[in-house]
Amino acid sequence: MRIHAPKFGHALLHNWRLESENLYLNHGAYGVPALAISRAAEDWRKQAEANPTRFFEQTLGPEIRRNAALLGDFLNGEGEDIVFVDNVTAGINAVLRSLVLIPGDEIVATSHLYQSARRTLEFVCERAGARLVLADLAYPVRSEGEIVAAIMGALSPRTRLVMLDHVTANTAIHLPIETLSLRCAERGVPVMVDGTHGPGNVPVDLSTLGEAGVRWYVGSGHHWLGAAFGCAFLWVHPDRQGLVRPTAISTRFGEGYTEAFDWPGAKDFGAWLSLSEALRMQETYGAERIRSYTHDLAARAAERLSKRWGTMLGAPLSMFSAMASVTLPTRVPASERAANDIRQQLRDGYRIEVTITPFSGRLWVRLSAYLYNEPEDYDRLCDAVSTITGDAPLAASG
Repeated sequence: MRIHAPKFGHALLHNWRLESENLYLNHGAYGVPALAISRAAEDWRKQAEANPTRFFEQTLGPEIRRNAALLGDFLNGEGEDIVFVDNVTAGINAVLRSLVLIPGDEIVATSHLYQSARRTLEFVCERAGARLVLADLAYPVRSEGEIVAAIMGALSPRTRLVMLDHVTANTAIHLPIETLSLRCAERGVPVMVDGTHGPGNVPVDLSTLGEAGVRWYVGSGHHWLGAAFGCAFLWVHPDRQGLVRPTAISTRFGEGYTEAFDWPGAKDFGAWLSLSEALRMQETYGAERIRSYTHDLAARAAERLSKRWGTMLGAPLSMFSAMASVTLPTRVPASERAANDIRQQLRDGYRIEVTITPFSGRLWVRLSAYLYNEPEDYDRLCDAVSTITGDAPLAASG
């Protein structure tokens, strides 16, 4: 049962270790575990260190499965279909490197693909003689329809997999993955979802996605769910579990899907086991209440900054989540150097941490909104950016 939760915003900041002198608008980058979650992870480490043999041989296995069952309940899935990995990249590698591809096969993803996922796809395709096809999504995005059209237009008779971001990392677009999965299923093409910015940020219903055609969902526990760093999960539809191999083959490989992943070898399992405490925090504050607050805060901030700067939004407000994107008010060429220059000035001169990204010929600020943020945080960012981008020396250095 959900208990009364305090007001969101700065009143909650004491629950995180964030530096008090800094304004943190970058929760989407890595997440930030609350103190209660960090302490839960540390308690599991202490238990392991007190008697490693008992912990690894008797305690760990049942606790991993308990956490998987709790996560399954939260995401409307079965715990026996869920295994844990250290991060989304590890989960994506496990799936992609288990695929059997032959020369000429194709994998379709989007032009908004996150860099580590793209590198993995390129590696897997190169080894197999397959081809990575990137559906070009125009940016700014105007509608879900143009996204669906671009991705479906990239499919061919040789397409063996479509990989979709639930929410794109740098451009903050909430993709219509259920619609896309249904359309791909009509063509006989399975879908894998990169859910780095899914659970805790947007609704995730694993049963519904499985019925729509998703066969693999790799989600993060340490981004929006609030677990300690090093917690992610892989959900695999039952009809594909016999084909997926962990990247680290260890003692229990060959004993079954969950067994192969549950024991990668001796490591610090505190982050995985801290997930139950993170899910308790979701229940305490209310998962829908969290999403409502963060979505509204990000949307209002993006709209306000766009109007004050006279610039564009990256997508309609309805396609944003707890992250949103706005173009910066500058004519500086859209390069990594210019983006890093502005980020560093925000850090050094204004104590603000936020993501600036060059994309589609423009510089974008990706706003993140979490429980410890308030509207005035984004006004502070707005004023700082206006001051920085108004400086002639910056324009000359781009």
